[in-house]
Amino acid sequence: MKIRNNTFAALLALTALSTPALAETQLENALANGAHRLTAEEVSIRLADKTVTFENANTGAKALVYYDGSNSTKLKLEDGTMLDGFYAFDLADHVCVGVYGNEPMRLRCVHVVLIDGVMHKFELDGSLRGRIIEEVSGNVI
Repeated sequence: MKIRNNTFAALLALTALSTPALAETQLENALANGAHRLTAEEVSIRLADKTVTFENANTGAKALVYYDGSNSTKLKLEDGTMLDGFYAFDLADHVCVGVYGNEPMRLRCVHVVLIDGVMHKFELDGSLRGRIIEEVSGNVI
């Protein structure tokens, strides 16, 4: 019986050593490599009264987004669709955006991280949503 227990313990140890560690999320990887997670105040300073070009990480689709200083937004999608919405910050410094449209409003909150001077948005699960590729003062939509 003692030999079986030792053999079982050895197999468990080998299995644990051969199992890869849990994969880091893209957000964790970025932060571990020197990225800076922006606070609500830092994001507000960088976005208020600016129009940005946002590029989706998965599709490459681009959208213009104007962030008004009073927390409203205007979006212009690649197909020309115009949408209105708002943005706010939660207590964990996530940027949360709501868009008015035909479907029920859904609030989407993201982490905003600065990587090599470029703002990137990460979903709450740590996956990369996209990046801001251009910033322009004022509403150019």
